[in-house]
Amino acid sequence: MKKVLDNFFVKSFCLLSVSLGLSLFVNAVRSSGKIPWVQDWGHYVEAKALKEGLSLASLDQTRAIVDQGIYVLFDARHAIDYNEGHIPGALSFPYDEIDTAFQSAQMYLIPEQPILTYCSGDACDDSFELALFLKEQGYTNMTLFAGGFNAWTSAELPVEGQP
Repeated sequence: MKKVLDNFFVKSFCLLSVSLGLSLFVNAVRSSGKIPWVQDWGHYVEAKALKEGLSLASLDQTRAIVDQGIYVLFDARHAIDYNEGHIPGALSFPYDEIDTAFQSAQMYLIPEQPILTYCSGDACDDSFELALFLKEQGYTNMTLFAGGFNAWTSAELPVEGQP
């Protein structure tokens, strides 16, 4: 039994060593840029948004946007999550159903329309991807609330939808 366990650990170590070596090699020769070994994942979506030229809204700014009622708010989460609760005035625009949702939404939008997108929170990038998609469609006034629904509810702000 000891020989079987020793053999298993030797093979596992070899497999891990080869995998690590291959990943280091691929990262070194990768043409589209190296994958960072260390990343501030807490602000990853925000960093991507800034790199793409999107405006970011803090919780306080989002609260003011909601109060003003000038922006169209799009919730990029799944429709089920939206139905369970969403930021007041937000419309469901699930990123996983982007084609259908866009057909419904585009008749209400003009290219200069101020739009705010959000999803569940910092780790969710559906709102970022939705904002990029809308920007590619010609909508120029995009803002991202990276804190999303989690930041909104953590601040105990009002929610529409079923509790």
